[in-house]
Amino acid sequence: MPNQHQSPASPSAPERVGSPAQTLAAFIELEEREHLFERRLLGVEYWQLIRHDVFRETLEALGQSARAHLRLEELPVRQWLGPQLRALPSTLQRSLLARLPQADLLVATHPRQLLYRGRYICPYTQPLLWGTTYSRVLLTGHYQGRYFSPDAGEETRYVDLGLVRAHAAFRARELLGRGLPKAAMLELSELTARLSAQLGAAPPASRVIRRARTAVLTSLGTHGYFDALLARVRPRLVVNTVGYRLVHQLLTLRARAHGIPVAEVQHGTIGAAHAGYTFARGRKPASFPDHLLLFGEIWRELTPGLPLPAAQVHAIGYGWLELQRSDYPRSAPPTARRVLFLSQRDIGRELAALVAELHPQLDADQFELIYRLHPSEAPDWRERYPALVQRGIRVELAQARPLYAAQAEADVQVGVYSTALVEGVAFGLQTCVVALPGHEQMRFLYERGLAQRVQTAADLRAALQAPASTARADGSSLWAPNPQTGFADFVSEQLRRAH
Repeated sequence: MPNQHQSPASPSAPERVGSPAQTLAAFIELEEREHLFERRLLGVEYWQLIRHDVFRETLEALGQSARAHLRLEELPVRQWLGPQLRALPSTLQRSLLARLPQADLLVATHPRQLLYRGRYICPYTQPLLWGTTYSRVLLTGHYQGRYFSPDAGEETRYVDLGLVRAHAAFRARELLGRGLPKAAMLELSELTARLSAQLGAAPPASRVIRRARTAVLTSLGTHGYFDALLARVRPRLVVNTVGYRLVHQLLTLRARAHGIPVAEVQHGTIGAAHAGYTFARGRKPASFPDHLLLFGEIWRELTPGLPLPAAQVHAIGYGWLELQRSDYPRSAPPTARRVLFLSQRDIGRELAALVAELHPQLDADQFELIYRLHPSEAPDWRERYPALVQRGIRVELAQARPLYAAQAEADVQVGVYSTALVEGVAFGLQTCVVALPGHEQMRFLYERGLAQRVQTAADLRAALQAPASTARADGSSLWAPNPQTGFADFVSEQLRRAH
């Protein structure tokens, strides 16, 4: 069905914008009216490169979301500097393009890696790659100042040295008076004001200008880097995850210039409120991939604004989930029912407050509450969630054990819009979605009877104390079976066509 999707209904006044999906619809209305995709700075079509982040910060300004991740400069230096200095020789070696082999696939991974059998891997791409015999080179970057080691043992290159050079080159350009012109910065400031008028709030103009500057300098500074990378590896297919990451968009643009198809592997929940995958009817940014490889059929239905025809959207499954389900079979339930709360930084304060309120209302002999932190919450959770400390609630760091080990030993999971909630359905967990900002992304779960929606601690207590159902929810549309086979078949077909 070639790009026949209507964008969601667009409110025309700020007071009508009440949910992330409505906000995105109004955001799309503005970007089309203002012809933002066609605007250039120093020859770079910058809007496609920054729109996801600008939209995310717009949600924050509206109070519909909060920042999900800490920036590197917000982390304690001791947390990352020492390990990185020790790894510097390896980092420099892996930052050079020399002696790179040719390969069938160039794979741009998620920078945050997870531990699997003693090695850190990208959970979205590596399990799929293990199901193929095709040669590949992996491209990655640091995550909060850290390169994960030991890694999967693949031929890998780090992109960050190229980014440092891009920043240095643009700074030199600015010193010569050839940076962003003042008229362009004024235009961005005026655009931010119109965004605020349309939606009721917007990020600070300085932040939008900074994002535009970063997009422009990175585009100009990595053009040659990516051309050299592609010339050395000569891939027949580029695969990425988180396709709206700036460096991945720029790689997609250069791959397209060389006639190389690009496929993106799904890495989390998507839908009508996700600016990375929802666009106006007829709009397909040049930096969007040629193919999207989904966890299951349902995700295409939930994202009507996808800018790809159905033939280029493939349900192949989630390789990491399949590995973990086999490694962590459901364990026998303990005497007390284990309730696993899945936190995220942007809704953590509210969710932690709800757990603290709920805790004294439940019989400790019947219920065990476990509050599992998102990796981004680890550095400062005690300061952010003092009620958890005061109540003596069990708090679990993400690195303490794999998510699936926690889910395999739980009876109930509670969260807001984490992908982990959808994954927990595969483990047969009773699932409760708390009506905090962003929970609408999980509407499909409770509308299909795969979860319950709760709003207060009293609602959640009632859901937990209700007789447990013995029927297992059918989540087959969420996850396609045999992901390694599905991926290998897709790659084989693409490489066949590339001849």
